[in-house]
Amino acid sequence: MTDNNCACNLVGNFPFLGGLGIVSANLRVNREIVVNTDGLVLYGPTFGDLSITAYGDSNDIKTLKCPGKAGASYSWDRRYSCEDSFFKVYFIPHGRVRSYKEGDVNSNIKLTEASTTTSFSASASSGPTTIYLKLPHTDGYDFIYTGLPIPLSPEDAYNSKYVDFLDEILPENSKLYLQSFSWDYTPPNIPMISYSFIYSYDEA
Repeated sequence: MTDNNCACNLVGNFPFLGGLGIVSANLRVNREIVVNTDGLVLYGPTFGDLSITAYGDSNDIKTLKCPGKAGASYSWDRRYSCEDSFFKVYFIPHGRVRSYKEGDVNSNIKLTEASTTTSFSASASSGPTTIYLKLPHTDGYDFIYTGLPIPLSPEDAYNSKYVDFLDEILPENSKLYLQSFSWDYTPPNIPMISYSFIYSYDEA
């Protein structure tokens, strides 16, 4: 993945942004380089962070009466091994992902429920007649999101994530590991979705 030419173009021409409701996509990368005590230079993978923000599905938001949010957090350990002048990095999953939902969420969000409590938000800064919110909050695991642009399943807590529409801009042997997902809905707007990935590309 070597491209020494900078590019300046209209964002409307950027691959995949138009047809999938994606609002922004950002990839920041750097290659791992280690110099040992004997002066030997070891080259590792290129790592980075990929973040994507998009509009969520609006198929059943008319049935949602209250604001809502949902999310999941994924955790990975990194393990290293040396091979000649290169070193490889392996991502070890921590196991089942922690997830939650709060308020009203649409039908493409599901999780195995473990505990339910109540959250609230109240502020009189705009006057005593300001509306306050009291919402059910559920914590759980085995998070599922079946909507666009990137569906999620419990398997994403254990394996790298394949995203087909990124094929044209990421190298063939690059990998993505999901770090977090969030879904946020404030009536009457369309829900907003955010994804965060660890990006890994082995150049060896």
